[in-house]
Amino acid sequence: MHLPSGLVALLAAAAVAAAGDQPATSASNKWRIWDDQPGASNTFAEYYPLGNGRLGIMMSGDPRTEKVQLNENSFWSGGGPLWRVNPDALWTVGEMRRLIRQGKFAEAEDLGLMGYTGTPLSTRHYDKMGNVKMTQLLPDGQVTGYERWLGVDDAVGGVRFAVGNVTFEREYLSSYPDDIVAIRIRGSRPGSVSIRVRLDRGADLNRYEGYSEPSGGHSTVMGGQSMDANPLLWAAGARIVSATGKVSTLGDTVRCEGADEAIVLIQAWTSYRKPDPKKAVLADLAAVSKGFDDIKKAHLADYQKYYQRVSLDLGRSTAQQTARNTSGRMLAQSPETFDPELAALFFQYGRYLLIATSRPTLPGQPDTSLPPNLQGIWNDQYNPMWGSKYTVNINLQMNYWPMLVTGLSDLVAPLNNLLKTMHREGEKVAAQMYNLSGTVTHHNTDMWGDSAPQDNYSPGTFWAMGATWMATHIIEHYRFTGDKTLLRDMFPTLKAVAEFALGFLVEQDGYMVTSPSLSPENTFLIPGGKGGASAAVTAGPTIDNQLLSELFGFIPEAQTALGISDAAFAERVTKMRARLPPLRLNQYGGIAEWMADYDEANPGNGHVSHLVPLYPLNHITSSNRTLFTAALTSLQHRIANGGAPCGWPRVWAIGLSARLFREDIVHQRLATQMSECSWNRTMLNMGGAAPFQIDGSLGVTGVLAEVFVQSHELVSEARGNGSSSAVVLQAKGTGDAEAAPLIRLLPSLPKEWGMNGGGEVKGLVARGGFTVDVSWDGKGVMKAASVVSGNGNVAYVTLGRAAVGAARNGTVIRADGAGSGVFLRLDGKKGTAYNITMV
Repeated sequence: MHLPSGLVALLAAAAVAAAGDQPATSASNKWRIWDDQPGASNTFAEYYPLGNGRLGIMMSGDPRTEKVQLNENSFWSGGGPLWRVNPDALWTVGEMRRLIRQGKFAEAEDLGLMGYTGTPLSTRHYDKMGNVKMTQLLPDGQVTGYERWLGVDDAVGGVRFAVGNVTFEREYLSSYPDDIVAIRIRGSRPGSVSIRVRLDRGADLNRYEGYSEPSGGHSTVMGGQSMDANPLLWAAGARIVSATGKVSTLGDTVRCEGADEAIVLIQAWTSYRKPDPKKAVLADLAAVSKGFDDIKKAHLADYQKYYQRVSLDLGRSTAQQTARNTSGRMLAQSPETFDPELAALFFQYGRYLLIATSRPTLPGQPDTSLPPNLQGIWNDQYNPMWGSKYTVNINLQMNYWPMLVTGLSDLVAPLNNLLKTMHREGEKVAAQMYNLSGTVTHHNTDMWGDSAPQDNYSPGTFWAMGATWMATHIIEHYRFTGDKTLLRDMFPTLKAVAEFALGFLVEQDGYMVTSPSLSPENTFLIPGGKGGASAAVTAGPTIDNQLLSELFGFIPEAQTALGISDAAFAERVTKMRARLPPLRLNQYGGIAEWMADYDEANPGNGHVSHLVPLYPLNHITSSNRTLFTAALTSLQHRIANGGAPCGWPRVWAIGLSARLFREDIVHQRLATQMSECSWNRTMLNMGGAAPFQIDGSLGVTGVLAEVFVQSHELVSEARGNGSSSAVVLQAKGTGDAEAAPLIRLLPSLPKEWGMNGGGEVKGLVARGGFTVDVSWDGKGVMKAASVVSGNGNVAYVTLGRAAVGAARNGTVIRADGAGSGVFLRLDGKKGTAYNITMV
């Protein structure tokens, strides 16, 4: 095989650095997930994930037979959107509303299951692309000294082992700059590397493969099309590059024999981005002229510019803890045996996964990026649970909880691309299904923005607020970054969501309410129903009222920020907002989930939709003790009845607990999320019925940030006498004039998170564009903090849980340029740094 002279030289030079040059073991690297055994199964319980946003692989690290599971994020089940609006939906919606007003909930649901649901029922589903089988021919003898790792600080996976007196090493990465997967295999003895590579989609079944063939004497490619009237074309390929080994093909297998070092390159495309995926795959593989070291160097520079923005230190683990591999440490984790370095790794793992699965398209190309679905880009099932789609009644929202607060706001393009696609498709659905303008999306969508109702499942299907919840991410992005360019770009979507809601709301019991609707995915006992009959469909659930209040309240603010003159629309949303049902307490003193005090059919439901106003929204804060106490009652009620089970529900409970200043619940739920609710060998979130859902792995990082820094409360000064020590704040809300964020330092820090030598977090981001560092001692008491203004905005800062409305009910702090007091006003130019200490 002919290689470019430059590539030959690079490979030869790299081969000189023998694999026998022993690196530090993984036990001494606290940012590695590691194991002393390879992945031994075909599930996510055993494999390590790597990704570049578009391409995802899972590596098992088997010494002899490595099965690299391959995904490409546009590999969905069809080549375009489906049209699924039920032809009888418009009439059915009207009839369901009539039945709901009469309290005939079962009858409304029965009607909806025929006339409201999509036809067909489901959107497109996500698929697994296939496997790259990599067989390494080893000398006779036993494998010894085995180690496998995944570095979250460098996004590189590795395997190291010995057979006899030969040491072998592999490195795996999925490069964003080079948009390719690269695996390097080295041996300590010259000529000791021999490998075979082949692709398939299941050893005993041809799963829609149209071809599997060699190319160029160095590559193999497989591909085909989805089984659909409008098929998606796809292709995946692999190439072996070696300066010292003999590379050839036999059948559809690529071989390399007698090499010092070999590189396996992997590429995949679908017709979503490339009209001829096979041609694109082979062209990309043939065009690679960089050696592995150069690919790795560019990869590290790209990845670490994101990763290194935030650091977390929770103290030192014990020698006994660090001596164990990741599996042993995860199994040993409990509320009583806190492992601080493992918990910090767990936090950073979520940031690693978001960087690996939410990236914009490379510069200079149309941005066709896609956000992480239910399993990110790491689905190992040809028929995944729930189709591994985008579920927008909590799951996709949770995927992006860590983005803004942990300094990754520039990874938002994939999410916004999907919101724009939903906007376009949702306009058609709004027009035909409801005879309304604006845009609507129900509780699921796919990469084509399918916005019609999904499933035939009463607790999920009859909900038209999916786009409304997703639109709050646009609002939050503006609050954190002040990015008016992005806000202007996304404002048409915000307005279209609001426009649909203005037409969708109907009058009932003196309020304007959504109908038909439900509280995802919960049910209630029908009043007077026989035999404990339950229903989900209703009017005006709390989640809808709160989401619409947030959206309607922000629209005028956005118009002002963008200089948009549309007083008529601002007046419409303001008047409608005033007619929404307010928050109220239910029969047991918690936050009411529905407009009436229904008895819950499942009081331990994992969804806590009625607490959306507490987290992720900011409508319930400690400034209103009645609602604050009621929210805690609701959370405790759920937990006492078996709620907050493993996965995303437990993660949500951690976020709610942090906002409620209940550090005891935070600590207990994190420890059990790690030990009971995560795969111990990979730290990935267990997904309940699915082997894996990425929402828990991503979301936990976002909610843990709330432990250290909170900035969701909006406040203004009530009065002052010119002295910062006399600052008295009053609570404000979305849309209120002169509202500024209140930054709380260490509001919910568990005592266990300081007992191992104190701790420190650097680089967290607060609303208003502030970057926050804070450290604490072994008793959890703040040592110092730094708040840096990124945009020159006004904010206030306090330590801990000081009550808004009282000047001296809290700990006095000091900052140069801001004076001293319980609350300090930060009002400096862009770049102003406030160093904060206790008085």
